[in-house]
Amino acid sequence: MDTKTHDSQKILRFLLKRSGGDYEAAREALQETFVAALKSYHTFRHKSSYFTWLCKIALNKLSDYYRDQVRHQSHFVVPAIEKFNSIFDPSLSYEEKLTLDELRAKVNACLNLLPPEYRQLLQLRYYEQLSTSQISLKLKLPLRSLEGKLYRAKKLLAKIYAGSK
Repeated sequence: MDTKTHDSQKILRFLLKRSGGDYEAAREALQETFVAALKSYHTFRHKSSYFTWLCKIALNKLSDYYRDQVRHQSHFVVPAIEKFNSIFDPSLSYEEKLTLDELRAKVNACLNLLPPEYRQLLQLRYYEQLSTSQISLKLKLPLRSLEGKLYRAKKLLAKIYAGSK
């Protein structure tokens, strides 16, 4: 077995452990790790072992993978508030209208409990339906920082919503 294959298997085991056994995430992160390592090998300063350096890259790539998954799978984490507030279907029963009104009020109350910065980010992303690139430019925030803040804002909203039941 050559060194590269051995490193690949060690990094894969490392990623599987860190991802809770998510093989797809680990494989994707592994591939991205070696691509990134090849591109940035010139920056390796030997302050740690090569394996440790690869593990750090792998952790970053695993984080990137999950961040992308959250972004692509969270289409209805926070509804567009205006659209949500204007939902009206004449075919809804009285009970369904009451339930919808309660849900609308609950979501809006939860949004009001968020810190202003998070509320603003969610408003720009879901109410005004701006892309993360547009928000990044508008608020003069680095894209990666913005993505992290949006993720935390959605997680906090979900936590507040779950706690309000």
